[in-house]
Order: sequence, then structure tokens, then C-alpha cells
Amino acid sequence: MEMDLQKTKEARRDAPGKQEESTDCPLEAYGGSGHTKESPKNDSLDHRDTNGCPDSAETRQQHQPGSPPYQDASQSPSAMLLAASRPSSSSSKTLDIPMAFGLRPEEHRLLLAAKRYPPVTKGTLSELDLPCIMSNINLRMDANFDRDLHFKPDLDGEKGRRKRKEAADYWEAMAVEISIYAFYSSPEAISMTENALGDPRQTFEPRLPAMFETLQDVLKTLVPERDHPGVMQNLEVSLLMQQIQKGVLDMVRVATWLAALLKTHCAPMRDEWADRMVEQIRSGSQSQNPTEIVSGLQTLFSILEAMKLDVANHQIRAFRVLLIEDTVPFLQEYFRGKIERDNFRVESSRLWYLGIRDRELRQMDKSAHTDGFWPISVLFRGVSDLLLQFHNPEAFPETFVFDSDRLWQLRTCLQNLINLDICWFIFESYIHTQKRYLSAPAQTYATFRSRIGSLMEENEECARGSVAWVQNVRCIALEIARFACAACCSDGTVSDEVIASIEDALIFHLSNESNLFQYFQGSLREKLLAATSAAAKKYLNMSPLAICESQRNFPAATTTTTTSTAAVMAHQQQHYDVERISMRLAHMGVLHWRVWAPILYVRESVSPTDVATIPSSDVYDVARSATL
Repeated sequence: MEMDLQKTKEARRDAPGKQEESTDCPLEAYGGSGHTKESPKNDSLDHRDTNGCPDSAETRQQHQPGSPPYQDASQSPSAMLLAASRPSSSSSKTLDIPMAFGLRPEEHRLLLAAKRYPPVTKGTLSELDLPCIMSNINLRMDANFDRDLHFKPDLDGEKGRRKRKEAADYWEAMAVEISIYAFYSSPEAISMTENALGDPRQTFEPRLPAMFETLQDVLKTLVPERDHPGVMQNLEVSLLMQQIQKGVLDMVRVATWLAALLKTHCAPMRDEWADRMVEQIRSGSQSQNPTEIVSGLQTLFSILEAMKLDVANHQIRAFRVLLIEDTVPFLQEYFRGKIERDNFRVESSRLWYLGIRDRELRQMDKSAHTDGFWPISVLFRGVSDLLLQFHNPEAFPETFVFDSDRLWQLRTCLQNLINLDICWFIFESYIHTQKRYLSAPAQTYATFRSRIGSLMEENEECARGSVAWVQNVRCIALEIARFACAACCSDGTVSDEVIASIEDALIFHLSNESNLFQYFQGSLREKLLAATSAAAKKYLNMSPLAICESQRNFPAATTTTTTSTAAVMAHQQQHYDVERISMRLAHMGVLHWRVWAPILYVRESVSPTDVATIPSSDVYDVARSATL
């Protein structure tokens, strides 16, 4: 599932009313176009090591040297190897690590330290249940902006790397454990165990019983109730563990039954996956290779996760319209509840809005009058300031908690537009100092924009002034110098002098809030506010779904003719970029306004009760809101 939804972790922990805990369904596991999550700005299947089973020191049996492998003080080692395991909680049992087995230190560490439950459990998949989907705030918000929203395994970033490492450790430990069970079921193991009774023993908590329990639990969430008796019968944990201890478990038969069951209920595209699982287990069983058997088990749990994802993504598609149209009332109820419980402090956001409003009033002509759109225009001015300012804001107002990722993405796009204008200005300035002119200005600008824009994207994750940032800026300067020399020199030679002069100018203007930055910043602000206001006025009379659908087919940038000047093409391209960004910002701002205007921004002039009775088409200052 895919949404690494960052910067809103506190908000993700809360949901309306009694579902407050259930919305800790991290959505870094879902995503779509803007942050393609092939496996949703929302953190991800959180593979917690719980599954509702106790795993504390108090629940584990204490073991003394000389105790049998699968501990029960009433039985001898020989009898234990032939006895059926009891159906009591598997967490109360431990298994001896045979001294004669010769474990490597890493294998020994994994047996003791790896997670006890597989990476996919009923608990980790719970965020994909329909109640959790419907109460997931991040998903509801993202549904407004991403038509291809879907869950996928969250394997990106530091959290993803940690989860991949934990999963790898678990399956390696499982392979070692299977080898130990095979060792204990061999004829020579009894005599070797009895001869070693005086040796100090080390034990570990076996994972196989918990794995079978987990497999049983997950299957029952995926197949109809009529198949549950078959699941219980074929995956009876005590019977399976007895067969394993005697060395007579026919794992190929179990795998074949599982494959048939899964094929009955999963999408046809998963059939090949199920066949591969059976073949891996068959191959491992025939060759007595625990690693190959574990590969089959790993494939099995991947199929289960994929099946759950398929169901969840189908539900997202089926309920998409409802999720979008219900955005405003759902969020209002959610935030009002949090504010009443004092779990969400928003007074600073109100002061931020009032500060922007007072500033705008002071700057207005005394004879000027505000209209119904003016209150929401104040919001857009405040957000635009944060998006366009030179230094990164410490944070966006708390009321934008579920939009922060989208706002940071918009800020990156806008800052890149300013930086691109600076780069082109430096390039043109050098050309003019050489008293040269571009032979194909439009083509040069198009190539310049594409190349320099790509290099800027590589610098987005670097802090301004850092070593990596400076290195990337130097790469940009070198590319500008190549363009300059190609335009001025017949042989296209790039001299060190040209590189040095362009690099110095570029580093200065990109490192400082220079007059050049302020000039392009001011120009972009005017264009952004004009385009955003025009889009917002249109959106205020539309439903959330209509706003969402209106952005589906944004027209492509117009193609300029070869006779166009660089200035004309630059204007056309920036107009296209600003229009695209302004539509996102207007969408976000209108939804945001609909949620927060009656709760916070204009609560003194219009009560929430009054707002609920006024058609949105009649008042702009309490209009609906949308997010990026």
C-alpha cells in the first residue's frame, strides 16, 4: 500500500469518535500519480509484531539446563520428540537449540532476535479493512486529488528499509528453525540429545506455530465463511506441529490445497504466483532445502497481502465518489471533535489568518470595498507567501495538517520556476555581454528549460548551501556555460573563464534573497494569485467531485512555432506551469475554506449553524474547501 503520508503522523493517529485508534492506519502504503506508490503523502502496511498475541517475558516458560527441546517437564527428550505438541499458546513454549547442530553466530542471533510473526498478519492488514478505509483521513483527502489512488506495500524510505530488513531476518530465522525441526526428527538426534543432557542449553521461541496461526487468521479474512471450516481443518496448528516434530508433515499437500483455495478467490493474475509457491515448496521438500521451502512460504504471504490489497483497492474505487463528496462534513466533524477534546490546537492558525487579513486591510485604499470573495482571497495570499518566500517556512499552519505534503510539492515547483528564470537571465546576460544573438531562441529555450529543469529536480532534496547542493549548482552552472559557449563560439569550446563567471553568478543568486530573486518572485506572485483567484471563483460553485473531475484533462502546453522568440516561449511555458499549479492550489484552498471558515477563520461573523443553512453559491466567504 503506498502513501510514505509524512509530516502528519499525529493527525493520522486520530479518527472521529471511537475510531480514533483505528485510523493509525499509516497510508504510506497507498498512492497515485503525484507520488506513485506502486505497491498513499500517507506512511504502508505497518508490520507490527503483535497480532494480538502476548510476547512478553512473563508469558514465556523459564528453561533450565537439561530441559527437553520443546519443553514439558513431564517428558523425557526421547518422548518429547515423538509427542504431539499441546494446543496451548505457542508463546509459552520454547525450543532448545541443539549443541550438535553447529549454528553459525548469525543464525543463532536471528533465532533469538528476529520478529516472531511474519511480515504480513491480520493486524498489519487491518488498515485495509473497509471501516479503516472509510475513517482514514489521509485517504479521504488524497482521494480528492488523485484519481489513481491505491494501496501498495510501503517499502520506500527509512521505514521501508527497516521493514524489508525485519522481513528478511524473519524468513532467514524461519529457515534455520525448519532445519532444527528436521534435525530433531532424525533418528540420530535422540541419542545425540540424551548424550548432551549435561551441556548448557539455549532456547528460542519457535515461529512456526505462530506462522500457522497467522496464516489461518489471514485466510479467514479473505475467503467466505463457508470455507472457514476447511481452513481450520487443514491448518490445525497442533496437528501440523505434531507432524513437523515427527518429520511426517506433507507440506506439498498443504501448499497444493492452499493454491487451490487461493485460485478460487483471488484474481486470475495471481494464479501463476500460486503455482510458483507450490513449486518452490515442492522443490525444497524434495531437496531437503529449508531456504527453498521458506521462499515458498514467503511467496504465500505475498499472495495473501496482494489479495487483501486487491480487495481494498476495489473498495476505494467503489466508494471514491462517496469519499470525495463527504470530505467537508466528515472533516468538520473530525476536527470539531479533536478541538473539543483539546487534542488539536488551532488558535495559531486563526492568528495567522487574521494577521494576513489585517495586513491586507492596511494596504487597501480606504475607499476600496471588499466583496464576498475577499475573505478566501486572504487565505490564498497567506499560503502564496509561504510558497514563494526565499527560506523554507518552519511549517504550514496546523489547519493544513493533511495538505502539508501537497503544499511542499507546490512550493518546490514554484521555487524551481523562480530559479529557472534566474538561470535563463544569467544565460541571456552572458550572451548579451558577448554581443551575440541566439539563432533559434525558441528551440534554445525549450532545450535549456528541459535540461536545467532536470538538474534542478536533482537538487530538491538538498539543503540550500549544503555540500551536495553546491555540487549540483556547479553542475547547473557547467550546463549553462555549455549553452553559452555553443551560442557564442563556433567550435563550442567551454572555457574555464566562462564556467567560473557563470558559476559565481549562479551560486550568489541562488544562495541569497537577491534583488533578482525578489524580482522574479514578485512577478510570479502576481501571476499565481490572479490564476488561483480565477480558478477558485469557479470552484466555489462546484461540488468537491465536480472540482476533482474538472482537472482530469488539463490541456497540454501549446506548441510554439519555430519563429517564436525565447521571450514568447518562456511566457507561454510559465503561463502553462502557473495555470497548472494554480488549479491545484485553488482546489486545495476551496476545500480547506469550506472546512475551516465556519470553524475558525470567520467564526465570529457566521456561526456553524448558519453556515450549514446557506447555499455555497450565495456566499463566497464560507465556501467549500479542497486540497491539493
